[in-house]
Amino acid sequence: MGLKTKLGNVYYGYWVLFGAIILHFLDSGLYFYGFSVFYTPIRAEFGWSAAVVAGAISFSRLEGGIEGPLIGYLIKRFGPRKIIAIGVVLTGIGYMAMIFVDSPLMLYLVYAGVLSIGYNMGFTHGLSTLITNWFIKKRTRALSLYALGAGIGGAVVVPLISKSMVLYGWRTTAILCGLSFWVVGLPAAYLFRNSPEEMGLLPDGERSSEYLNAEDGESPAVAEPEISTRDALKSVTFRRLLLAESLRTFLLGSIVLHQIPHLVNIGLSAETAGGILGMMIFASIPGRGLFGLLGDRIKKNTLLAATMITQGIGVLILAFASNIIHVYAFVVIYGLTYGGCIPLMMAFRGDIFGRKNFAQMSGIMSPFRMIGNVVGPVLAGYLFDVTGSYRVAFIAFAALAAMSGISFYFVKSDRL
Repeated sequence: MGLKTKLGNVYYGYWVLFGAIILHFLDSGLYFYGFSVFYTPIRAEFGWSAAVVAGAISFSRLEGGIEGPLIGYLIKRFGPRKIIAIGVVLTGIGYMAMIFVDSPLMLYLVYAGVLSIGYNMGFTHGLSTLITNWFIKKRTRALSLYALGAGIGGAVVVPLISKSMVLYGWRTTAILCGLSFWVVGLPAAYLFRNSPEEMGLLPDGERSSEYLNAEDGESPAVAEPEISTRDALKSVTFRRLLLAESLRTFLLGSIVLHQIPHLVNIGLSAETAGGILGMMIFASIPGRGLFGLLGDRIKKNTLLAATMITQGIGVLILAFASNIIHVYAFVVIYGLTYGGCIPLMMAFRGDIFGRKNFAQMSGIMSPFRMIGNVVGPVLAGYLFDVTGSYRVAFIAFAALAAMSGISFYFVKSDRL
């Protein structure tokens, strides 16, 4: 096929996947997980309440939800490659602009503004859309490898950020994070192509004779949904999936953000608490791989239900933790199933909506998913300010996790 369609005799989709893994390693380590390390130093320097600092996280989720439908449309219109490159540049600028934070307003403008816009443009929808475009038969496995990048990024980068905080302070660390997005992210984005068809290829690296059925003119062996966006929005499957994913979002940022202060509140040192977060993320790595493989053999809705209910059990353990043994139990139980849910959910959404509508439907779902992302962190911070404990908040999150699992169970991917 030549250098235009292959690189080193390897299907080009694997190079796209490699670039996506690198970027997901970066964005998860430096942004999604990494910003939680900034939480305590910023509070300590300015004396702001937990709710005020957590509010910046919530507003970033609010911005992401509002922006989501537009980003989904832009990805469908211009392709993910251009949108990702712009997002990488803006994310780097946003992190370096953290040095100007000296008030809650500046924190909200920088973190929930520039940094969040860049992240949502470059990472939230674009990378998973790329992988969905390049893989159909191997989609779950490809997304599992992609999700592994996030887990490894969190496990490796979060301790490095913690160490950098000790050595250089949080402002210098923010500059280093921003530069990392440019130095590593832009070369990775250069590898991307929007779809295999753009290079004269087929998904999964198949040849035409293998990918098509025996008779000429028949559709691909792995059928992709051809439903319109309007019909998808009217379906029961969409509403159930939307409910399940929306309930799940209450846990996502809230547990990552408030886990460290909760562990400090029950007697662990800040450095140990940061290490525990790294361990939880590390525990998610085998979960991402294991459940990704199981997703090719067992119905994804059943696996998603199991992972969400088990996450709820893990959060309950964290809520009542009183010693390090309880914390380690949370790390294993929550970490494995938290990681396993990630590739399953992306692959499940791809199975339901197909390559053509994946980005747009994901974007349309964003305003609804943002409710938990916005309310969860602030609610947990508020309840801590009022009660001096995260227990009530974590019990509520455990119940929402179980409800999300039940909703996932009743989503049938073949009934759109």
